[in-house]
Amino acid sequence: MRDRWAIAFVALALGAGGSGCQTFLGPSQPDGNWHLYDRGHFTFYARPGSFCEQNIESIAQVLEDQFASSVSALKLTYGGHIAAFLHSSGADAGFGSDAGGGNHSGVAYPQTETVRAACVAPLEANLYSLLSHEANHVIIINGLGRPGTRFVNEGLASAIVSEHFHKNGPTFYYAWTAAHRAQIPHIADMADDAKWASYPQEMVYNAGASFLAYLLSAYDEPPFRKLFYADSSSFASAFQSAYGRALSDAEADWLAFCQAQG
Repeated sequence: MRDRWAIAFVALALGAGGSGCQTFLGPSQPDGNWHLYDRGHFTFYARPGSFCEQNIESIAQVLEDQFASSVSALKLTYGGHIAAFLHSSGADAGFGSDAGGGNHSGVAYPQTETVRAACVAPLEANLYSLLSHEANHVIIINGLGRPGTRFVNEGLASAIVSEHFHKNGPTFYYAWTAAHRAQIPHIADMADDAKWASYPQEMVYNAGASFLAYLLSAYDEPPFRKLFYADSSSFASAFQSAYGRALSDAEADWLAFCQAQG
């Protein structure tokens, strides 16, 4: 479809800053100052003349690859269409200044298949993985439903980041795990929603991505679905039921695997 000016027609609701997945319907107060690009499973909204607009074809290529990779990795039948509002800065997106991480933030709204993110230079792995993570929230929840823990919700969205165009997927998370092994909490603790917010968020996001990427590569995918829906109170027992072994044993294997990668 040809490029054109457009107003973002999404369901209005109260917006939220930060990153991750929100239960709200979509970005608040969308305005008409956008250029619209339809590419594959995505409709991209870019500020006129912005860094994002100048690089829309590269961004579209990476995210279309991510869509196909995520559907394949989780054996989904989801074939929806995602609206991605790519702002020229964190402040423009409502995430605040870059001093507070605004330029490196995004949020997904699975109910309306929408993503809002800051899209700023440089065009490299960090930006691609941010956009892929948020798109994955939409794909995962529309394909599987809502996960039972925050650990799985955030970890899985990064665990399946495609590495066809960069290495900020499992390769990065395995290396990060090996480098931070002594500081990483036990999986059972990170899977406890009552404890999740008490840990450094980079720690639980990265460790969750690493562990879940390991599970998907080391075991067949079907057992993972049992774990996906388990809540905090049943996470360890659900793991035992799905994989036939204790969570603590799998955790030790994962740590050893990550160490060996380095």
